[in-house]
Amino acid sequence: MSNFQYRILVVAQEAASKQVLQESLQNEEFEVEMVASAEKGLKKVTSEHYDLIISEVTLATGKMSGLDLLGKVRESNTSVPFIIISDEASVENSVKAINYGVSGYLEKPVSLEDARTTIERAIRHYKSRFLKNELENYTMDNAYNAVITSSEQSILKLIETVDNLIELLYPEEYGSFPDLKMAIYECLGNAVEHGNKGNDSKNIYFRIELKMDRIMVHIKDEGGGFDAFSALRQRGETGMKRGLRLINHLMDEVSFNIKGNEINLLKILQ
Repeated sequence: MSNFQYRILVVAQEAASKQVLQESLQNEEFEVEMVASAEKGLKKVTSEHYDLIISEVTLATGKMSGLDLLGKVRESNTSVPFIIISDEASVENSVKAINYGVSGYLEKPVSLEDARTTIERAIRHYKSRFLKNELENYTMDNAYNAVITSSEQSILKLIETVDNLIELLYPEEYGSFPDLKMAIYECLGNAVEHGNKGNDSKNIYFRIELKMDRIMVHIKDEGGGFDAFSALRQRGETGMKRGLRLINHLMDEVSFNIKGNEINLLKILQ
């Protein structure tokens, strides 16, 4: 379990809503504060850092509503996720919330399942934006480099790291990348078996570039290479090795360097 905690501010008065939110946020990753008015919430937000804000729209205490709070927060902070809880479905409230940049919308009575799903989605959104800011000043042009040994353990650890990176950067599309992960695994397997000949002391050089419209992967081993041009000419033919045929089928584009010990993969994002 990570030592990092997400600080969450809840602005709510209704007992039922507060109970559901408390149950939804019973996780050691969350540090939760609760206040009963938008005015108190705004005071908290202006003086402290929060990773997620959840507020009821209708608040009997004070003059501000939850939407007023959202609007005030957006004047100085456009990135913090904000979930609103409405008494009923309202087109006017929905439009205002969307215009202010709401991250989630819950309708009373709030169910535990809906609350958990909406909160998890907002947290994933926050994590992806945080990582983008850390890597490239919030431009979708991120890259990850690694040098690993040819051991199975190193490969599995790299695959897990890439999987986590993809989930962070593409949270909404995360489930649509099994082809990419399978192709990467096949390429790493080929690099170990055919390139480095199973020699654990030889390295594999890995780079993945993640952009708005495409993902590019570069994998290089320390082996002697092979006739890459013949492999390219044999695309779709029985002469091409099964692993390379599968990789070529999974990716939008596959290319090699002249020596044949480096493979480049391209996946176009829809």
